[in-house]
Amino acid sequence: MTITQLTNYSIIVVLALVSICQGISTGIDLFASKSKKPLPKEIMTIDQIAKFVVSEAATLDVSGTEKKARAVQALLDQAKQENKPVTEPVAKGAVQHAYNQAKQEKEKVTPVEKENAKPIGFVSGDQDEG
Repeated sequence: MTITQLTNYSIIVVLALVSICQGISTGIDLFASKSKKPLPKEIMTIDQIAKFVVSEAATLDVSGTEKKARAVQALLDQAKQENKPVTEPVAKGAVQHAYNQAKQEKEKVTPVEKENAKPIGFVSGDQDEG
């Protein structure tokens, strides 16, 4: 067997492999296009939904208990629309968790004053120097 023959056989094998891979890819595309349920572009988790409903509830002018109840109901409604089975205890826990996270983030942004901190005095222009 000469090098030319070996080269020709290797080219034939590579072309056969490429053809097989192309056929598999076409089959997968056909199967995906025939599926009854389209694949979602973005899936929101329960935690993400809980963050949104807690943020919305924070803008309401009602008591904290009422805010939590409305947030839990909004979470249950949204989960139902997205066909996600969520029980009320899980929804309450997700809302409480999202509230706790939001509270922690707010505390990080607004640092607490130190106990030993003293106010800075300002010199007024009314006093005579000398």
